[in-house]
Amino acid sequence: MILSNFSTENDKQMTSEILEKKEYLLHWMYDFIEDDDEPAYLASDVLECDKVLTKFINTLSESATKSDYAWVVCQVEAVVKALNVLNAKHANQLIETDQREDICALIALVIQNAGHGVEQDITEQWREW
Repeated sequence: MILSNFSTENDKQMTSEILEKKEYLLHWMYDFIEDDDEPAYLASDVLECDKVLTKFINTLSESATKSDYAWVVCQVEAVVKALNVLNAKHANQLIETDQREDICALIALVIQNAGHGVEQDITEQWREW
């Protein structure tokens, strides 16, 4: 498996459950690259996805504003739209069904960690993946 130095250096604010969920997601994205002769994306693209997710996680973990649900929703919209752009760069193949489900679960977990309940898929209204 290809390992990213970015993750280990920037995961200080993540709970172990969030970190585990993110690593699981990235593991399968890297695994796809290794198992495909002509993958639709590269390790550098997975690293970019990692950076987008890590920024979201750290923003929600570190901000005093995280108690404001409307602010949290704005952060979710921003991360989803950033992932839309990244996925579009790769003919919508970077984020497949399994990754979509894992990313949605990760986002929900981060929101819960920020102190808010999540009853439905908050990403759906902006998500193109």
